[in-house]
Amino acid sequence: MKKIYWLRRTGAMLFAFGIGAAITGNVPEWLKAAYVTAVFGLILIYDIAEYEVKKTTEEE
Repeated sequence: MKKIYWLRRTGAMLFAFGIGAAITGNVPEWLKAAYVTAVFGLILIYDIAEYEVKKTTEEE
């Protein structure tokens, strides 16, 4: 459960960073690519962690 908590917390920080970058309007292309990659990776890791939690609760 702690893993999901930290993934949600990281997602919130990425969201806040994205909002701040969008407000400034001056974002380099490499940062846009890195941001999209980080968000996509976070979603994949979150899905795997959520699956593991559901799998362990179904086994009990």
